[in-house]
Amino acid sequence: MRNVNSGLGRYETTFAWSSSTSPLFAMCPIILLTGRNDRQNAPGYLYYNAKDMKLFSGMSRGLIFSLATAFLWACSLVNTRYLLLKGEDPLNLTVWIGLIMIPPWIYILGKHREEYQALSPKFKWYLVGIGVISSVGLNYLQSITLLHSPAANFAFLYRTIVVFTIILAYIFFKEAISVKKWILAGLILFGSFLLTTNGKGIHLTTGDIYTLVYALSAAFISNILIKHTISRMHPDISGAAISIVSSVALFIFAVGIGALRVSGHIPFIILGSALSLGITMVRNRAYKHATASFVTMIVSLTPVFVTILSYPLLHERLDVYQLLGGAVIVGSMFFVERFKI
Repeated sequence: MRNVNSGLGRYETTFAWSSSTSPLFAMCPIILLTGRNDRQNAPGYLYYNAKDMKLFSGMSRGLIFSLATAFLWACSLVNTRYLLLKGEDPLNLTVWIGLIMIPPWIYILGKHREEYQALSPKFKWYLVGIGVISSVGLNYLQSITLLHSPAANFAFLYRTIVVFTIILAYIFFKEAISVKKWILAGLILFGSFLLTTNGKGIHLTTGDIYTLVYALSAAFISNILIKHTISRMHPDISGAAISIVSSVALFIFAVGIGALRVSGHIPFIILGSALSLGITMVRNRAYKHATASFVTMIVSLTPVFVTILSYPLLHERLDVYQLLGGAVIVGSMFFVERFKI
């Protein structure tokens, strides 16, 4: 097996299937871009190099990483919704997922110790600030949103992140706002509407406000603040530092208000942690190779993946509107890649 030289070091794409009999585990392969020595730490997994797969031969790295982000996030959403329906408290769930991620993030950060130490104190505090903000503005807010908003409303309204990102990327990164970009954003929103509502209207709820706030928060924190760090350091340094700070901040908050308790769904929480770690790693690499607008539009495939996963896991029926919506989104992704939005 050959490793891929990505320009950031040598990496291999890992497809790891759990041996658990749970259908949720079986349907969610954990796709990670790992260091070249990680293979030795995970015996028994199946490894495939993306470079060896002809399917990816004509794709840009930004597209590959963005697609992986969309799929992993879809698995994470299904897993999180399952745990919330089982009675997990949103804060307790978020804290435990973060705590389990701390050891692997410390290990990953240790591999880049010299590069991290070379950062200026100002930039280190910048990472700490993003971590504290994201602990509530991303991690905790997502769980609250999924608890209060119907799945269809969430999946559709969250795609407003495309619009928020286009505007914020123009303000902060001077990314051009073109007619093609707005047309594709409109197609993505239309496809998401058909896919998540079966072509019917949505019934606005209080949770929809959480969804819109979460979309704006994610656009600013992930697509602007975190992307800015990627231009200054290795993607894993940014991911590790921000995730560790975020997890510790939420843990202190939960302990302070007496909300932390032992969960009864540890295997699914471990899965959630693995998915969250994988999402951060591949998303940060996507930011390294593509614009914020491009990554956000490609990640709009998430509702398509959620629908596909929900069919066998939740036994939800697919109708013509959902198939049409999925086709519109997939078609839009082709033009996003073709025009290099």
